[in-house]
Amino acid sequence: MNFKILVADDEYYARKALVMMLEKSELPISVNGDFEDGEEVIEFLQENEADIIITDIRMPNTDGLELAKYVQEHMPKCSVVIETGYEDFQYARNALRYQVKDYLTKPINESELLKSIKNILAEKTQSDNLENMNKLKGVVENLDFAQLIQNEKLFDDLMPADLWNVHCWFFMVKGEVSHSGYQKIKNYLQNKRTTAGVQSWYFKNKGECILLFFCNEKMNFKTCIGEADFLQLKNSIDPNSWFGISGIHKERAEVEKAYRECIYAINNRILINENLFFWKEELEITELLEKDTLEIFSRFIEFGRIREAEKIIDKLFAKCIREHANIYSLYNAIIQLFSVLRKNYYNGCQVPSGEGGYFLFDFKIDLYQFHTADELKEHLLMILKEVCEKSEENENELLIENILSYLENHYADDITLNELAEHKYFVSVGHLSRTFKNKTGLTFSKYLTELRLKKAIEFLKNTDFDITDIATFTGYNDASYFTQIFRKSCGMTPSEYRILERKKAKQNSDI
Repeated sequence: MNFKILVADDEYYARKALVMMLEKSELPISVNGDFEDGEEVIEFLQENEADIIITDIRMPNTDGLELAKYVQEHMPKCSVVIETGYEDFQYARNALRYQVKDYLTKPINESELLKSIKNILAEKTQSDNLENMNKLKGVVENLDFAQLIQNEKLFDDLMPADLWNVHCWFFMVKGEVSHSGYQKIKNYLQNKRTTAGVQSWYFKNKGECILLFFCNEKMNFKTCIGEADFLQLKNSIDPNSWFGISGIHKERAEVEKAYRECIYAINNRILINENLFFWKEELEITELLEKDTLEIFSRFIEFGRIREAEKIIDKLFAKCIREHANIYSLYNAIIQLFSVLRKNYYNGCQVPSGEGGYFLFDFKIDLYQFHTADELKEHLLMILKEVCEKSEENENELLIENILSYLENHYADDITLNELAEHKYFVSVGHLSRTFKNKTGLTFSKYLTELRLKKAIEFLKNTDFDITDIATFTGYNDASYFTQIFRKSCGMTPSEYRILERKKAKQNSDI
């Protein structure tokens, strides 16, 4: 990486000599422009960036002090070096208020110039490293792994490509675990006997632990870490934690696939009272619902016979447990029930063009929120009740609580009230809209906007994420539109808000 330098001096030969000294040095710098006065520099900075500006203190139009003031106010990360004559030194001291990094007396001595630049580069490198550490701290404290892998730059920072340079194969282990539970995992990693390479991260705000175990050839997980270490890992898992282990993968590009496999594995906790689960690619799907049963279920819904419909769901779960069916078989049966509910939603009519037959329900989004079969069954019964109760005035508080919980976890998704009504809860849009507003006091779109802005403010206060990244993390693919919405709500841009909050925090820390 080359640091960008600008030079400003109204004396042509002095300016060109300065540029020549910089360009022939072996420092990681590039001179991106030389100018006759500060006004030209400011005009250049309107559309370009710079890391260091070397400026004469006395120039026509806009002098070095005015330029330093502009840089401090608009580009605080840019460093300014002042050139000055002996008679200007007292005048140059006024530049202290603008946080000028150094003063060089004319005529410029090459060794002093390069020494000054080296010192600034060292300071910038240290500052960049600290900023990067703060950004990574912001990642693990405010995001989850699913959000991280959607941002290529942050993903590269946290999981650099050189992790894969030595090892060819890897397993991912994902845990849902408390901070104290993660400490047990860290103790395990410190005391493990295996020579397998391991990297670990804990995403504090989400209570999510990610482990990567590396190996040099294709093998199963227990062979990779050894039987003794596997037993120690299993014994390190807190009773209220759950871990999923992916299949073996090769190359960094398969990280997202491995992550999905971990989630699919953990979903087995709904039916199996254990804490550690392996992803299995080949599983036999058992048909838990017969065609006749689905037809009877449909009739019960059509005539609002909710008690009889509930009994079919009860029998489904009882059969699943009795026959030791796997989670994929249960999922298949749930989708069959949802198809019936969706058909009832449209009252037997053809699904409108463009609506498709999809559901806002899959392993990653919905099953993962449940820990037991009872929790999942309660969710299905809630939806069944909403579909069967035809009264538009009926307001199901549990339904709204479920939606609010869903939004809390998926506020960044491209979601609408219509989609929730038609593809997740199978109720009329009008009913859901009225019920939502009666319970929250806000329309759905207003509530979602306020929730997204609340999350954006948390990111602005607690992280060094770019504004574009924060926009993406809060559901806005267009950063300009995000800024417009933020300004309308908060009276300032996201950048201005961040600067203001950090000034307040600094003032409070100085008291």
